Amino acid sequence: MTVLKQQKSQLEMKQRNILLEKEKASTELHFLKAQIHPHFLFNTLNNLYVLSLKKSDKAPETVIKLSEILDYILYKGNEEIVSVEKEVKLLDNYIALEQLRYSNQLKISFVKNIENESVEVSPLLLLTIVENAFKHGASGSLDAPLIKIELIVKDQQLFFKVFNTKSLCFEADNTEIKQGIGVSNIRRQLALIYREYDFAIQESKEDYLVTLSINLKSRIQEPGSGALKKQMNMNEFPELFSA
Repeated sequence: MTVLKQQKSQLEMKQRNILLEKEKASTELHFLKAQIHPHFLFNTLNNLYVLSLKKSDKAPETVIKLSEILDYILYKGNEEIVSVEKEVKLLDNYIALEQLRYSNQLKISFVKNIENESVEVSPLLLLTIVENAFKHGASGSLDAPLIKIELIVKDQQLFFKVFNTKSLCFEADNTEIKQGIGVSNIRRQLALIYREYDFAIQESKEDYLVTLSINLKSRIQEPGSGALKKQMNMNEFPELFSA
């Protein structure tokens, strides 16, 4: 009986530890998502401030776009998964918001190849990458900043590529985009949410290239249930790196 009691006690302790691990991971994930809210709001309000200083007629439209985006971030952003369709609409709204600020000065393309828009993904991961591209590629002193975005969703595999020319004001600090809050946030969220993914940043003197691939079927149902990063071979998907 003593042996059985010890085994039962050990099993109960193990179960409690597993539960605590899950709760800790879930709390951390909510904290990481909450970090995005003020970070994004600060950057967007700064854009609105610039337009207001210029007494631009685009300021009212900016407020409308901003309210739509914030509504999504505050409500959909707290959900575990959303459809790719909703994430794409969020990106479209954000890009439109930035275009109001930069007008014809900015050259941007957003290419989408989505097999099924109802496929589900964790919210806000893609937005953070795109926001970084504008921050580091469009907000400096470049004459003609360029941002190219490509999204492929096929067979429950997501491939995301964001290229941006480098702003001169960030050239002196080559580590900022790799070590900033947004990037560390993405890396940690990926580790908590998916078992199979790859997130990489390539940098040259003139530009940045960020690539993300996720096996959407590898989503961890319970945060903290043993997340294991499995590298995905990007060479298997050459279409993601099309010019």
